Amino acid sequence: MIKRPKLIEDAIYEGFARTYKAFGDFINSGELWDLCIGAVRDVALMNNIIFCNDIHQIPPVNTFLKAYKADEMPDLAEMEKRSIGAFWGFVFKYVFGYRNQKSVAARVNTVKTATYFYDVADRIEIIADGDGNENTN
Repeated sequence: MIKRPKLIEDAIYEGFARTYKAFGDFINSGELWDLCIGAVRDVALMNNIIFCNDIHQIPPVNTFLKAYKADEMPDLAEMEKRSIGAFWGFVFKYVFGYRNQKSVAARVNTVKTATYFYDVADRIEIIADGDGNENTN
């Protein structure tokens, strides 16, 4: 299944706060939110996050944090860690359609565990907005 960054972002803005009510304040909350949305807009990074999740069972949170050099960032607060987890959970479960998940050790910044996702109907591929077949979502 081909997905485009703009449509992923639109789905996040449309459904994240409704699905994860406790994390509604995360939307447009600052630098961490901006990094998450920036990751969604980055086609290469998104395909790497999906590859690491699908092939190596590395949680999206882990790959995201390592891509942004989280070990060099200030320690994440508990609510920040949970918000990032909710963000990537929403993307993988509600945007991409993964049906199952498993929590594993992560150990990035102050994150100790994170979730990878599995059991998706079709392989997910991200292509740039405006590239290729316009009949994608």
